[in-house]
Formats: sequence, structure tokens, C-alpha cells
Amino acid sequence: TFFGGETLLNFKTIRAATEHALERSRELGRSVGFSLTTNATLLTDQVIDFLVEHRFGINVSIDGNRLDHDRHRTFSSGKGSYDAILPRIRKLLEKNRPHGRPIGARVTLTRGMAPVPETFHHLAGEIGFDSVGFAPVTSAEDHEYALGEGHLGQILLGFEDLAGEYVEAALRGERHAFSNLHDLLQEIHQGINKAHPCGAGLGLLGVSTEGELGLCHRFVESGEHALGNIEDGIDEEKRSEFLAKTHISKKIACHECFARPHCSGGCYHEAHVRYADATQPNLHYCEWIRAWTDLGLRCYGKIACGNPDFLETFNQATHPPKVATVKDEVTP
Repeated sequence: TFFGGETLLNFKTIRAATEHALERSRELGRSVGFSLTTNATLLTDQVIDFLVEHRFGINVSIDGNRLDHDRHRTFSSGKGSYDAILPRIRKLLEKNRPHGRPIGARVTLTRGMAPVPETFHHLAGEIGFDSVGFAPVTSAEDHEYALGEGHLGQILLGFEDLAGEYVEAALRGERHAFSNLHDLLQEIHQGINKAHPCGAGLGLLGVSTEGELGLCHRFVESGEHALGNIEDGIDEEKRSEFLAKTHISKKIACHECFARPHCSGGCYHEAHVRYADATQPNLHYCEWIRAWTDLGLRCYGKIACGNPDFLETFNQATHPPKVATVKDEVTP
């Protein structure tokens, strides 16, 4: 997984690392896959051809329509980036489509943006992304763009609207591009019971430009959360100690919560920012998480009763299936 900053600022390293990984995988008889997150500003023809040829899973950071996107995603000159990236994204989608790997949009939700369904239909229906996922900003409460409880409530209402569309599509045997719900339904279907909230320190580490290993990309160069370096390897003692402290069994406040298997206390970095302790559960959005999990359970029940065959979707893939969602085709 290549994650920035902006990953394509160092395309030379991405290409070298990809080729090295493929060579080593052949030597070891293993398979290897690649994924990348980008803001699309550096998607040249050469880069697009390379990513498509090597079947990269790609997420594009784009925040919706021109007005919403350009509010925070500007060039150093202050000019918005929407008009610059749109033709690049369309070219990526066009070249990638025959190869079948889904291209996702990742939306960072901040204060003052268009309603969630409107943003979704712009990205999935008008632009043509295969999946659209939303990430509300909840860790920066002292900033003007941060979301408060009232904003989170509005976002949940938007999620409910999209969830209704998803269920209607599923009952018809069709796929829908709302990846937040797809991922939650997959966890429910597979009986996921998380001991830790994410793969940080488990299946993934962040690597700084200096070679330091951090819990994840958010903890790169944080010092106290370093888990070794690429020269000496992983500090297994420190890693094991952190994972033991953050196991769900140690988070007493979470023990009686029905959303625990899917949340497991939430993001370490958010806890670090809010509570100055990465091992603490994020109690400030518990009600929101419970409401979201309840919505997912209700959607799962409707699909299980109305079209149980659709649930086989969640046995076949770990990412949202490729879809072509057009606004006029979605049941409101």
C-alpha cells in the first residue's frame, strides 16, 4: 500500500518498489497486490498506464463537487484543484474499466459541505467512480472545518438515505457504490469480532522517508510510537506491548456496547489527539457509532429476508464490487 502525503510525488520509488515486490514474489512463489491513494493531480498518461498494467487498487481523494472540493484542496497558489484533476480521473476510469479493478473515491467530510447523497451521486453517477466512501472529520474539534454532534447527525441521515438505495439495489440483485455500508455489511456477514480497531501494528506499519516504522501513516515520525526502522527491523517487544494495552478486553468502557465487534474503541491516532493517549477508546462518538451499526444490522436483515443470495457477495471479495451507479437508476 502506497500512502502519502501525495504518493505520486515519488512515482520513481513506487515503480521501483512494485518491480522489486513482483520479482521477490516470483522467487518465493507468492502473490502480491498493490494499492495507492492519490489526489490525482499527478496522474499523467505514463502513471495511469503503469497503475492499470499492474492492477493497482486506487482510491482518489476527492471531496465532491467543485465548490466543496476546492474549499480545502488547493494548489500552493490558492487555486482549486477540481478542474485540474477531473479530466485525469476520467482518463484513469476509462483506461482501467476493462481491467476490472474498482476505482474508489474517498471523501473527507467537513463542515459546510453539500448533503452526503448529493456528493455521492456526483461522484458515482456523474463522474463514474466504482465505489464512494466517506470519512467524517471528528478529531479536530478546534478547527473551523471540524464536525460537531449536530453535523454528525446530518451525516447519519445522509447515510440512511444511501443505505435505503443500497438495500433497494440489493433486493433487485444489483450492486451499489456506497462503500461504507458495503464494508459494514461484509463485517456483519463474516462475523467479524475485532480485538483491535484496525491493522495498525498488526498487518500494517507506516514507514517514514527516514526509514522509521510507525504504527500507521498517521504516527510516522511521532517518536514515542515508533516500532523500529527498516535497518534493524520491527521492535517486537514494543509492538506486543502496545497491542496488549489496546486489546478490546482492556477497554472497560466498551465491554457492554453492542457495536464493540465493529468499532473496538476507534482510531488510535484520534485517541492520541483527543486524550493524549492512543490506548484509550474514543468515547466522544459512541452514540454515532452505535446508530451507524444499528443501521447496518437493519439493512442486513432486510437483505437477508428479501434476497439472501445477494449476501454471497460478501464471501467473494474484500472490497466493494465494481458497479456503474447512475443517479436516475437509483431508487430514492
